[in-house]
Order: sequence, then structure tokens, then C-alpha cells
Amino acid sequence: MDLSFSKQFDVQAVLESGKRPVQFGTNVLAGLIEGIDEFRRGLEQQRRSRSLGPAMLGAFLWVDDAELLQRIAEFPSACVVVSKQPRGKYHAERLRKVAEAVKDAAGFPAWALSELEELRFHQDGKAPVLGPGSPQERIRLPALRTLGYRKAGNHLVPILHTKMLLLGELWWHDEDALGGVADVTGFTPHRLWLGSANGTGSSRRSLEFGLWLDDPGLLKAARRFLVEVLAQSEDLDPDSDDLAPDLVVPDYDDEAMWEAMAALADYDADEDSGDDA
Repeated sequence: MDLSFSKQFDVQAVLESGKRPVQFGTNVLAGLIEGIDEFRRGLEQQRRSRSLGPAMLGAFLWVDDAELLQRIAEFPSACVVVSKQPRGKYHAERLRKVAEAVKDAAGFPAWALSELEELRFHQDGKAPVLGPGSPQERIRLPALRTLGYRKAGNHLVPILHTKMLLLGELWWHDEDALGGVADVTGFTPHRLWLGSANGTGSSRRSLEFGLWLDDPGLLKAARRFLVEVLAQSEDLDPDSDDLAPDLVVPDYDDEAMWEAMAALADYDADEDSGDDA
């Protein structure tokens, strides 16, 4: 028995304000893949000054489609968050397969998102303590992360149920917001895919919809949402069953910081006195 939907369901339309078609019907992930490839080619061909290349953020209930995993793994900078998976042999095998598919991925530089720049990985569940001698740490997030609560038995829990992918560009600048010399990296969103389809191979057989959007206000809101998803995320297969982010705001050794500042001030005063002599 052929358990499939007829191509008669497949419809495309173009928004009056849009450039790319809206898809209804089966295999809408094909439009997602095509859009990813088109965006990457276009940006890499431009070779703009101060550009660090294309970048991707996303959030899905689950991702296992071979083509989509390949695009995530091969993207210069990418992090996609999925809903936390239940325990058990079946789900463990699913996790193993997707983890294998992206094991060589570059991931995403957290320092390109100002909201995440201060965060650090916790140490045994506690925020690390930083002092004046602590080394600078730049965190690169893995290509796949997880978020939320783990279902146990028949007890329903809130889940990450979004199906969205945000494409943009990483850039660098040698000045901070006040005009001082600095090494600044940022992320600017350019294109957003929204749909009903999970990032799964099975979704290609279902009746779904998917569309690309580039409204500036929507891009800004999607970035803000996805940054918060990243901030609350965990490793792909964490020990916790609850929402337990492994990125935390560090504690600072205030006393050591003040002592270092005082010592620096004394050093500067001595230097000035030497110049006067």
C-alpha cells in the first residue's frame, strides 16, 4: 500500500513583498535546503570587507534529515537547538546518529552574540569564579544543542516546538561602540525560514508549509528569540531532565579585582612621578 500524498497538494506562491516562493504540500524541506545553498553561494561570492562569512542559527523539535544535517555540518558557523530527547535505547541511537553527522562541524562562536559573550560553562554545576588573572575564554558552541525538559513516562512536558532557521553573516570590526581599539565580532541576520515541518526526513512525506522571510523587524525578533534559546541550551545529550543551562554568568572575585585596579593605579602614579622628575 502506497502511504503517500498526491502531488496535487503541492502549491507555491510568492508574497508581494518577497522574492522566494512559499511552499505548501510535500517535501517543503527541499525549499529550505535550496535557500541555504543559495544564501551561502551569494554571500561567499560577494567577498565583502570585514565579513567572516555566512552563519546559521536554528531551533527545531528534532533534526535528522540527511541533507539538512549535512548543511549544518558544512556551514562555516552554525548552531541548531533541538528539544531534549527522552531516555531509552531508541532515542540514544537517534542521538548517536545525528551527533556522528555533525561531529566535524565548526559550531558557532558565542562571542559573536553580545548577549552570550560574558557567559561561561559551569563547573560541576556552579558558576566559575573569575579574577584579574583568569585567562580570556572564547566559547564556540557545538553545531547541535538541546533545550528544555525530558519527558518521563506519560507525563507531558513543555517542549521546543519551533521550526525555524535564521541565516546571516558574521563580521568583525576594530573599534568598539565608544570608538576604542578593540577586536569586535558580530552577527547580522539576513533571511529567516519558518515552517510547520520538523527538520526530519519523515517530514518530507507529510503535508507541510515553509517560507523564507526577510522583514527587518521579524529578523530582529527571531535573532533575539534564538539567542535566548542558545543561552538556555545544553549539550545534545545532557544528564539533566529539567531546564538546566550549562552556560552561566560567572562570579567575579571582587576583592582581587579591586586590588589589581589599585595596584595598576599606583603603578600609573609612579610612572607619572618619574616623568615629572
